[in-house]
Amino acid sequence: MLGYNSVCNVGGKFINPVSLKIFLDDWIPFNFYIIFPYVICLGFVLFAGIFFAFYRNINPLQITAFYSSVILMYFICYIIYFIFPTTAKEVMITSFNPTVLDRGTYKIVKGLYSLSTPLGDFPSLHVAPMVFMSFFLFKNWRSFFWILLPFAFLGALGTILLKFHVFLGFFGGVLMGIFGYFILYERFVIKKLSRFLN
Repeated sequence: MLGYNSVCNVGGKFINPVSLKIFLDDWIPFNFYIIFPYVICLGFVLFAGIFFAFYRNINPLQITAFYSSVILMYFICYIIYFIFPTTAKEVMITSFNPTVLDRGTYKIVKGLYSLSTPLGDFPSLHVAPMVFMSFFLFKNWRSFFWILLPFAFLGALGTILLKFHVFLGFFGGVLMGIFGYFILYERFVIKKLSRFLN
C-alpha cells in the first residue's frame, strides 16, 4: 500500500514552497525498480569527462565547455529554487509494504528522499543534465549517444516514477536541459572559452 503526504510541510517562517502537483501526477505509478538506472545516471554526468577524454573527436575545449555549462545550468536552477521554491513533498512515498527482496531498494529510495533538495522540484536537476548530455553526445559522439539514450531515458523517467519530482518538475528539467545545451553551451560558453583560449 502506498501513502502520500497530503500537506506540503517543508520550509520555514520566510519560505513557503508551493507544490506544482497536477492531475497527471495521480496517474503516474510508483516503481522503485527504476532506482538502478536512476542512481547510475546520477553519477554519470560527474564522470562523463573521463569518457569524453578517450574520444579524439571531443577536444579539451568541448569538455571544459560541457562542465562549465552544466555548472551554469545548476546555478540558474538554484536561483529559480530561491526565487520560486517548489516541493514534491505531496507525491513522495510515505509508506510502502515491500517484500523481503524489495526492502533494501525501498531503504535506498527513502535515503535519497532525505538527501534531495526540499525546495527544488522545478526544474528537475536530474533530468536537465541528462537532456543536456544527450544533445551533446548526439552532436559529438553519435554511437555513444545510442548506448546512453536508454539509460538517460530511464534515469530521467525515474524522477517521476520514484516520486522525486512532480510531472511539471520533470518537464521543467527537460526545458532546462534544452536551454543548457542550445543557449548556454552553443551560444555562450563554447564561444567565450574559444576566444579566451585562443
